Amino acid sequence: MTVYNVEELLKKLNLTDEAVQQINNIRASEPSRKVRSNGKNVTGFYPSRKMGVTIQFESHKLELAAIYEKEHDPNVLEYYDQPPSFPIKYKNSKGSNKKNIGHRYTADFFVIENDWIGWEEWKTDEDLLKLSQKYPTRYCVDEKGNWRCPPAEEYAKQLGLMFRVKSSKEIDWTYQRNLLFLEDYLLDEKPYVSEEAVIAIKKLLNDKPFITLDELLSNQTTFLADDIYTLIALEEIYVDLKKCSIVDFRNTPLFLNEKTYKAYQNMQTACIPLLLEPTLLEISVGAKVYWDVKLWTIINITENVISLLSEVDELSEIPKFIFEDLIKKGSIKGLKEITKSRDEQEVLKIIKGASEKELEVANRKYLIVQGMLNGGKYDDYDTSDRTIRDWIKKYKDAEKIYGNGYVGLISRRSKQGNRTERFPKEVLDLMNKYIEEKYEMIIQKNRWTVYNALKKECELKGYQAPCFKTFCNKVKARPIHLQTKKRKGSKASYDTQPFYYELRMTTPRHGDRPFEICHIDHTELDIELICSQTEENLGKPWITFLVDAFSRRILAFYLTFDPPSYRSCMMVLRECVRRHNRLPKIIIVDGGKEFHSVL
Repeated sequence: MTVYNVEELLKKLNLTDEAVQQINNIRASEPSRKVRSNGKNVTGFYPSRKMGVTIQFESHKLELAAIYEKEHDPNVLEYYDQPPSFPIKYKNSKGSNKKNIGHRYTADFFVIENDWIGWEEWKTDEDLLKLSQKYPTRYCVDEKGNWRCPPAEEYAKQLGLMFRVKSSKEIDWTYQRNLLFLEDYLLDEKPYVSEEAVIAIKKLLNDKPFITLDELLSNQTTFLADDIYTLIALEEIYVDLKKCSIVDFRNTPLFLNEKTYKAYQNMQTACIPLLLEPTLLEISVGAKVYWDVKLWTIINITENVISLLSEVDELSEIPKFIFEDLIKKGSIKGLKEITKSRDEQEVLKIIKGASEKELEVANRKYLIVQGMLNGGKYDDYDTSDRTIRDWIKKYKDAEKIYGNGYVGLISRRSKQGNRTERFPKEVLDLMNKYIEEKYEMIIQKNRWTVYNALKKECELKGYQAPCFKTFCNKVKARPIHLQTKKRKGSKASYDTQPFYYELRMTTPRHGDRPFEICHIDHTELDIELICSQTEENLGKPWITFLVDAFSRRILAFYLTFDPPSYRSCMMVLRECVRRHNRLPKIIIVDGGKEFHSVL
């Protein structure tokens, strides 16, 4: 069933008067609350063309992703953020003291689709897991692995409506990134591509099964990049938006249409692989192979059968075609292949385990060794002949052992010395317990007090207590951010929080292009201005910047003596339009009151 307005849909669904009244109340009401930031989430507003109003989101990695999907999903007719709350009741079944709990619940969205009407809640998998442990009757997982909220579902069921919990794992970030890239074209009310451009683009696609976006962009003659993206948005040409990221031009294949894409996929699936794999393995009498985690030796080869002998004199005769099939599947591997794989893993392990200083020294040694191996002289370097000969020997020995001479130049001094723990496990466990439960707590006991308590318990249990210095070293070895948070609180631990580079696809750290993500902020300049006529001290001016996150360039600035206000924000945006004839797509601001003005 596909309808194009809500009134028509409500008539077809035969909902109760109470349900229709509830839906109409939600449609007519403002959001029940303003979204808030607690320092861990980024809130904001999305200007929805579908709804004709701005939609609030409480997290740019959850609700904003949901908004993008709803905005471009033709099955979604309407959606409302922060709908009016409703009552839910459930039992706290955790522990022996069971309590009846009741409170009002505010969902993230109320969604009206062609085949579904109800409330929707978005949470991260981590939060859902914690909540399910704290309130197991409120959030749980069904037999299909989907998160559920039975109390909210019960309320919705009474009205003949629905409720669903959506988790972060359901977000397709490749699709999200493509939607963000194509949004200007998807929301264009009057998209236009000249007939000449359409013919030229489709001709290039007709010549091959597919063409990469990079190739198509490099063949621009009678068409523009905007023409390509408009045709993708109109589905006149096809790209799998859930598998390929458009910004990765070289690896994004374009097809004439979806049917051509599916035909190509089917052709790839049905293609019989060439029987080249057996030739990668030496099939000859005396050759050694690995099969079923055992080492075997080929002792005889006939026209149809291959005979193998294991290390424990176990004989096995395998038909030749089955032997080749096992090689193709990877069940049988050659000895050289196994050794190479293990060597590569060992080399990577050594390099990863080396410190930055050790790698720096190894790089210097490597340059000297390579110079000597290429005909250099000892006099060319400020290092003794004996030391250089030792490095060359270690390099060649490592080549024989690992197949890589570089690892022989890594000193690995950080791994030297006796690293055996001197204290028994019981004492170490006790020490860790006192640090975690007695020292790392909000009361903030000092180390000496906690150490004395540890020492007494060790004496009572007959253990030799560690010295105070050892105890202090154990305290220092604990994660500083976690320790500060437990002793002083989350705000005090901000300075010790590790810095994370955003490398996942949740949101590109600098965006995918200029003008996609921009920041607005103000600062008071450390300069005082004097009037040239009256010589009066005019004070310190304020400057407002608009900075592009992708290029890190200042797109516009506005200078004034007035403190930050909505005027400063408006003027810097006007300056951006004056300079560049366009506005940013996404504007990021902090919690200043001037950024929340509606004037």
